[in-house]
Order: sequence, then structure tokens, then C-alpha cells
Amino acid sequence: MKLNNKGWGTMEMMLLVGGLLIALLVAIFFISKLYGSFNNTIGSKNYFDLETKLESAAKEYIRDNDIQIDGEFRVSYETLKENNKIDNLYDQNNESCTGYVIITRVDNINNYQGYISCPNYISNNY
Repeated sequence: MKLNNKGWGTMEMMLLVGGLLIALLVAIFFISKLYGSFNNTIGSKNYFDLETKLESAAKEYIRDNDIQIDGEFRVSYETLKENNKIDNLYDQNNESCTGYVIITRVDNINNYQGYISCPNYISNNY
């Protein structure tokens, strides 16, 4: 009986799987370099949450005090804290942060943008 030796063998399949695995690891390395380390991603989410918390407090402050926005209005973290709209802001390292919110009125809609300053992070355009 004569065997047909023109197909895939175990050795060829193992080489192909090994090559694909190496290519996958190289791709993961470059993607993580492109988007930053995985730990930075977790930290960035924490800072984003702090900015969102600040924006929510500013919305409540504007609503409760019936402030009419015409153009641009700035509310500081200290003002929000004095009016009991927000608690202390701490980052993931348990360090105190400060910040402010800029409210702009466009097409009769208030747009809130929070900015924070922490020892290891400062929002863009702070």
C-alpha cells in the first residue's frame, strides 16, 4: 500500500501554530505600546470617573441655584464642596484632587466639561 505524502503533517501544523502564536504576541505588544499600558487604562478610567462626578455635581448646583448660563460659566470644586454637592475627590492612589467645571450654553443646551488636577494627572486644557 502506497501513502499519499502531499498533505499536512504534524510537524508542519506545529510550525504553523508556533508562527501564528509569535505573530499574535508581537501584535499584542505593539497594540499595548500604541494605546499605553494596561495599568494606565485603569487609571485613566478612574480620572474620567472623577471628571464625570465633578460634572454631575455642577449640574445639580446649576439646577438647585437656578443659574441661567449665557455664554460660559465656571464652577470650582471648592464652590461645589462648600454647597455640599460633592465629597472629596481622591484618585486611585488616595491622593487629593481639585478641579473645576466649565459650562457653556450652545443651542439652549448646557454642555458640562470637567477638569481635574491630581498629583499624577492633569486633564487636558486644565
